[in-house]
Amino acid sequence: MHLAGLLFGVFHCTEGWTDTSTDGFIEGSSLKLDTRQWYSKEIGRRDTVYHYQTDSGRQISHDRIAWQQGFKLEFSSGYTQGPVGLGLDLATYSVVALERDPSDAAGGSNRMLVNRDGDVESTWSRLGVAALKLRFGKSEMKVGRHQVATPVMNFSDTRTVPASFDGVSLQNSSIDGLVIKSGYFTRLAPRYAAGSEDIGLQYAMRPVTSDWTGYLGANYTGANGISGSAYVSRIQDIWDRQYLGIGRKFSLSEINTQVKFSLYNTQSSGKENAGHIDQQAYGLTITPSYKNHAVEFGLQKISGDEYFDYVKESNAIELPNTMVSYFNGPNETSFQVKYINDWAAYGVPGFKSIIWHTRGWGIDGTSYDGGPKGVYTASPLQDNERHNETGVFGSYAFQGAGLKGGSILAGYAWHRASSHQVEGNFDELRVILRMPFTIF
Repeated sequence: MHLAGLLFGVFHCTEGWTDTSTDGFIEGSSLKLDTRQWYSKEIGRRDTVYHYQTDSGRQISHDRIAWQQGFKLEFSSGYTQGPVGLGLDLATYSVVALERDPSDAAGGSNRMLVNRDGDVESTWSRLGVAALKLRFGKSEMKVGRHQVATPVMNFSDTRTVPASFDGVSLQNSSIDGLVIKSGYFTRLAPRYAAGSEDIGLQYAMRPVTSDWTGYLGANYTGANGISGSAYVSRIQDIWDRQYLGIGRKFSLSEINTQVKFSLYNTQSSGKENAGHIDQQAYGLTITPSYKNHAVEFGLQKISGDEYFDYVKESNAIELPNTMVSYFNGPNETSFQVKYINDWAAYGVPGFKSIIWHTRGWGIDGTSYDGGPKGVYTASPLQDNERHNETGVFGSYAFQGAGLKGGSILAGYAWHRASSHQVEGNFDELRVILRMPFTIF
């Protein structure tokens, strides 16, 4: 599970599909303001440095800071009466840079927007969600810019504001325990900038885009503790992908254990605009828990000479070993241990902590042959590379009635790598403060 999914909870997902209101379009409407202040400081270690441009030329910095205030104003209507209920979701996102020194921003990243001259964009805004929604029986459809959550198409919500996508999605829950989902998207609106762009890949080392991406699949939850997911997806002229996830919960006395297995199979297709791809990715998670304690063990394997990749800004990686860094290198094997504690048991309700350590090894892309269109050009440099990450984060949900829904997350992580591993050597401090306000 992503660090964001485990602890952040700072902007509620607008994908949700939970609105079953029968109060009518106006009566079932709500207007909310969600605020998120994001601060991160990356500290380059060993030979890792950051670059930025000045009038005197290119400069080097060993630190990079992003500090921003985000605002999300969200309107969500109810549904009209009748066989087909109509509704509307609208949300605007605005970001104000609180740190604007070009030397501190150090060239920017997907944490903070800078222009071509290296100057921080002081403010920017965009239409984050603008979707018509329809409900008929146990089916719901959204058309326009919105957010979905599946193992093959997801929206990333790990920065000041979340990503979203332009297209159409459909969900049906007619059968108890079974939710069928499908979607078709043609554009993406990233976390870090105004406007939108073509569908692309997150780890491509040279630009590649597609006209559309689509998926079809289902999630199943059984009363006996069994769960499962199965999806097929396509990025036009890039790849076809299949996903299978199976989970089971076991109980023995006061110890509950969750076991989950995930498998991705990805093959290039169509015009192969990202080059030849042939890859499988496996993940096994075992999580025993006792009262307020949980220990998660994750074993992950990438089989293929390319990076495990996904739709840009989607974070669609349902594999266990993903926290601040990703352990998705070509042919990489990784292991993670994670300890999670809910401090309510010690008289501190609302406070949770997580400590983890992840190690990846055997990263080898020396046999990569993507052909003339291959986009993973860093793969051949990966010759038995390795890396590891250790981190500790804590989150606190404010308990006072006047601060209901507010939270703060803070933590520190450090990453160390061999010479050609792409993420390099760095420490990172993050502090994220969220305050929501219900207008009506």
